[in-house]
Amino acid sequence: MEFDQDSVTRVRHLVARSARDAGLAGITLEDFVLAVHEAVTNAVRYGIPPRGMALWREPEALVCEITDSGPGIPPEVFQRVEPVKRFDYGGRGLWLMDLLADLDVRGGADGTIIRLSVPIDRFR
Repeated sequence: MEFDQDSVTRVRHLVARSARDAGLAGITLEDFVLAVHEAVTNAVRYGIPPRGMALWREPEALVCEITDSGPGIPPEVFQRVEPVKRFDYGGRGLWLMDLLADLDVRGGADGTIIRLSVPIDRFR
């Protein structure tokens, strides 16, 4: 699904509902929804359309990929060793995504792919 600034709230509600239907609950559900929301808002803020999102369930995990056609994430963003300690506006999105879900970032001059995944209890 494609998204833009006007659909961020709708996307968040759709992700929450879909993740719940896939078997996430409680804090795991809340953390995953927040991680995806951070990726979506980053794509809106820094990326270039088209922006897209795909959400699917694997046997033991729920996976979401957020893509955009922007310039990619500068390498220096990944060189932070310590977690963010200041509470200025911005600068914590990738750190938060990594804290709340399994994060994989791929990208370059032709765009960025953020892949977030969380395990699903298979005995649910």
